[in-house]
Amino acid sequence: MLYEKERENIISVCKLMQGFGYFLGTWGNISMRLKNHILLTPSKVDYDSMIPEDMVVIDMLGNTVEGSRNPTSEKEVHRQIYLVRDDVNVIIHAHTPKAMAVSATNIGEVPCLVEEMSQLLGGSIPLTLEYVPAKEHLKLGMAAAKVIGEKNGVILKNHGPVACGRTMEEAILVTRVVEKACEIYLNIHSEYQIEKIPDPYIESERYRYLYSYGNEKT
Repeated sequence: MLYEKERENIISVCKLMQGFGYFLGTWGNISMRLKNHILLTPSKVDYDSMIPEDMVVIDMLGNTVEGSRNPTSEKEVHRQIYLVRDDVNVIIHAHTPKAMAVSATNIGEVPCLVEEMSQLLGGSIPLTLEYVPAKEHLKLGMAAAKVIGEKNGVILKNHGPVACGRTMEEAILVTRVVEKACEIYLNIHSEYQIEKIPDPYIESERYRYLYSYGNEKT
C-alpha cells in the first residue's frame, strides 16, 4: 500500500477537523501531493470509521492509481489547485460556519484585515465568482484555481473554504486563520447582500445526496 504513514496522518487530521467543528458528517476532505501522485480522502466515508485502505491515490491527470473507493467528489478542487501551484503540498477543504456564511455574500474577497492574513494567507481571501453545482466537479475545481492566485486560501461560492499549505501543519493553520478572518469580517461589516443557492440547484443537490452521492465517478 502506497503512502501508509501519510494515510494515517490524514485520518488523524480529519478527526482533528471534526473536533474543531470544521468537518461535519462527511463534508470536508484532505489531500496531499506526493511526487506525481495525490493522496485523497474517499467520498462518503465517516471520519470515525475511516481506515488507511479507504484512501485513494490518483495521478496528476486524475486517474486512480490505488484504491477501491471513489475519491472525494471535490477531487478536482484539489487537483486543479495543485496544477497551478507548485508550492502547495497539502489542501484542506472544510465546512466551517463563518467562512460558509461569507461564501453566501456578494463580496469578491475578504479583505486583508489582520497581520495573520498577510503573513499566512498572502493577503485577502478571494471568493469564486459564481455558485457551481456540486455535480460539476471539474468546473468547481477550475473556478478555485482561477481565482486563488498566490493566496493560500480561497472560498467557494455558497460552499466553503479551501486552505493550502506547504505542509500539513501549515494547511491546518491556514484553515483556522481563514475561519478567524471570516469571523472578524462578519463582525465589523454589515453592508453586504446575501446571495443564496438558486432553487433548482437546491433540489438537484438534495436529490444527489439522497440517491447518488458517494457512488459517482469523478
